[in-house]
Amino acid sequence: MEPAKPHIATATAPPEGIDLHKLRVIIQTNLWWLLLIFVVINAAAYIVIRYTKDLYESSSEIKLDIKNEANALGIETFVADDPLATDPISGEIELIRSKLFLSQVLDSLNLDVSYFSKGEVLNHELFTGTPVNVDYTPERTTAYNQPIFFEKINDDEFYLYVGEEGNKVKGTYNTPVRATNFELVLTKNASFSTTDEIDLFFIINSRDVLLNYISGNLVVEPLNYSAKTIRVAFKDNQPNKAQAIVHTIDALYLRYSYDQKNLTNTQKIDWLNKELQQIELKMEGFEDYFKKFTLQNKTNNLDQDLAKTIQAINKVDSQRYDLTTRIRDVSRLLDGIPAQEVFLSPTLKQALPDYLYRDLDRIQELTQEMERMKLSYNEKTFAYREQQQEVDTRSRKASQQLQELKNHWVTRLQELNRRKNTLEDDFANLPDKSTQFSKNQRFYKLYEEFYLSLMQSKAGFEIAQAGTTPDFKILSPASLPSTPISPNRGMIAGVGLVASLMLIFFSVGVLYLVNNKITAVHELEKMSGLPVLGVIPASRHTGIQNLHVVNNPRSVVSEAIRTLRTNLDFFRADSPQRVVALSSTISGEGKSFVALNLGAAIAVSRKKVVLIDLDMRKTKANLPIDIPDPSKGMSTVLIRKDRWQDCVLRTNLEYFDYLPSGPIPPNPSELLLNGEFASVLEDLRKHYDIVLLDTPPVGLVTDGIQAMKRADLSIYIFRADYSKRDFIKNLQRIVTINRITNVTTLLNALPTLSGKTYGYGYYEEERDSKVEMLRAFFKR
Repeated sequence: MEPAKPHIATATAPPEGIDLHKLRVIIQTNLWWLLLIFVVINAAAYIVIRYTKDLYESSSEIKLDIKNEANALGIETFVADDPLATDPISGEIELIRSKLFLSQVLDSLNLDVSYFSKGEVLNHELFTGTPVNVDYTPERTTAYNQPIFFEKINDDEFYLYVGEEGNKVKGTYNTPVRATNFELVLTKNASFSTTDEIDLFFIINSRDVLLNYISGNLVVEPLNYSAKTIRVAFKDNQPNKAQAIVHTIDALYLRYSYDQKNLTNTQKIDWLNKELQQIELKMEGFEDYFKKFTLQNKTNNLDQDLAKTIQAINKVDSQRYDLTTRIRDVSRLLDGIPAQEVFLSPTLKQALPDYLYRDLDRIQELTQEMERMKLSYNEKTFAYREQQQEVDTRSRKASQQLQELKNHWVTRLQELNRRKNTLEDDFANLPDKSTQFSKNQRFYKLYEEFYLSLMQSKAGFEIAQAGTTPDFKILSPASLPSTPISPNRGMIAGVGLVASLMLIFFSVGVLYLVNNKITAVHELEKMSGLPVLGVIPASRHTGIQNLHVVNNPRSVVSEAIRTLRTNLDFFRADSPQRVVALSSTISGEGKSFVALNLGAAIAVSRKKVVLIDLDMRKTKANLPIDIPDPSKGMSTVLIRKDRWQDCVLRTNLEYFDYLPSGPIPPNPSELLLNGEFASVLEDLRKHYDIVLLDTPPVGLVTDGIQAMKRADLSIYIFRADYSKRDFIKNLQRIVTINRITNVTTLLNALPTLSGKTYGYGYYEEERDSKVEMLRAFFKR
């Protein structure tokens, strides 16, 4: 009796939550990249801190004290509504930031030429204590906004050149230096030293550049609306320069504000006048629209027109219905007259003319007389034929008159249809006209209200211009900053640290979500629901040594294979397994390596083992045994060309034989389906203790499934960090469809974490040196 096969658990759902082992594997595998991200981002933060110029800010406070003298005119109430009287801060801020005012600030400052001390990475501006002073002729220079380098020759001579690669021009102090794009005069200052090396360059700034520079770095903001105080601040890399600019702005503003106050109000009044003129033109346009609308539509009440249009459409529809009924009745009458069937509906009787009604009535009478004559006379008699001729004559005449009347009614119906279309178009356009008319009325009212508002504002500005005098005070003079406001080194370092950690966290999360590979034994157990027969750790020697269990008997991989051999005995203790099939989903999962080394491990225990290569679609290379005759093998055995005894090869290991796949057949799947394959297996059971079947990948071809059905035990191999989780579903589908219940799994090439090895420390497993690990990392 066939021994009972082990029960294989059904598939279970994948584990929920975060898999800590998978997360640890991902971190371990990508540790160098994560460290590189951390180092690069924090190094970038350090570079920003190290090579960013310090920025200083100088500030002052100004109080706006407005004295209102307009009440002398007896108009206190109106002045109280003046926007300038209640909120002068916004106007003054715009005044300070205006280019007209900033132009006067530039005229008071000596900022035309900027001097810089050249450094290795950053250049330092010399606002005070420059060794030389530059005078230039604005009309003749073309060297604006580009560096002009100064190179000292001796105490009397020097070189000048524009740009790093410019042509050098030799000059002497206090003497004009002429070149193609500049004419300058350099003079020595008190800080000039005859012994020190001077590494200096200067830039002649254009007017637009200076205006943009001051406007971009100037901050004017309100401090307290109730107290009418504002803050003026300027940012620059030179603290003395920032203080000088703020001081100049404060000094000029006290004088400039008084001079420009009336001019500002005048400009505002002029702007209001222009706006009022534009609004008047728009209002006149709306008035012309209302006038034309009334003349075109003969009304300005579109609701009444809408009701009249609806009544007209209903009236036309009634007339159309009446005409349609008449035309239908006339057509029916015309069709009945040739058959002497004259039927007049009540509606048609009222619509027909009297003469036509009498003719039709006469035709009916003659028709009835003819019916009575048929009872007494033959149809060929003269009286009957005379009666028939009169009926035909009157019928033709009546038909002609009815056709003319029908044509007349059809023409009227067409006219009514056109009339209805016209009314419906008018009906569809009336809401649009009404909407446009109402919209224009609303705009007209808005413009009317806005016009009145601007008139009030204009009156307010005129009163303020006549009776308001500004009187401002500087509460806090321009400060000399001692500490920079940026860069905020602590914040930049913190941002770099947080950004690196967040990017590392994000990268790990993405790698975790993207990774759909099998990484641990518990994943394989939970997702497949099948028993795990063993685990083979990863080793760098397995790829170059086929009989690893023989060449490295004390390695961790060899010990794992011997454990697998022992587990085979414990898996079915009541009935030892004679035929074991090894399969996988795709190539590269280590199926052939495991089969070869498992066979060697079993042979070492003095059991006769034969390894059959059933992958008849692809010839294996790098085998530990030479194949003397490639034309013999399993494919020729299955077609009964050769006996298996003639094809089996003896390996260098005692008790271990190998049966190659043989030449590639055109129908590998069909060969495994015939009865010869079962006969060969039965014969091999008698001669060997264990028969190992190295099947082709079942995810690519179906040959391996036939071998799994014939085997006493099937070992399905997955490779860690190589096999996808979908491969487990493929195994479940194969087991379910083919009803295979003797399947176990094996996880191959499981990497060790943190460089540790399995076991108790007595294996001869060599570790990679740090240099080899780095080389392998950069190769990836």
